[in-house]
Amino acid sequence: MLALPDAERRKLEAQLHEQLRQDCDQSEAIGYRPKIFRQMLAESGPVEACLRVIMTDKIPDGFITLLEKKRLDLTAEATILRGPWRVLFQSTELDRARNRLRQYGRPDLAVP
Repeated sequence: MLALPDAERRKLEAQLHEQLRQDCDQSEAIGYRPKIFRQMLAESGPVEACLRVIMTDKIPDGFITLLEKKRLDLTAEATILRGPWRVLFQSTELDRARNRLRQYGRPDLAVP
């Protein structure tokens, strides 16, 4: 994780928060209500919410639901890897997200 000026960090966190909100909206449009993740997002902020689902050993129920709906692109794992906000995460956290996406058949989302 790079040392970022506070203003840059806040800007990236706001962008990540908006992307996650959009991902949640799209999830609802396909029949999955990410109620718990939205609650984590509101209570902990975007970085901590993502870390809570990515760094757990148990595959989150939301990930499994999105897998079943063939929409792993809407997971926190995919989202943190595809935007400028990736600098908010440590390499071990990014690797964990990549590995989970690869493990579940979406290496195309596990961009380096």
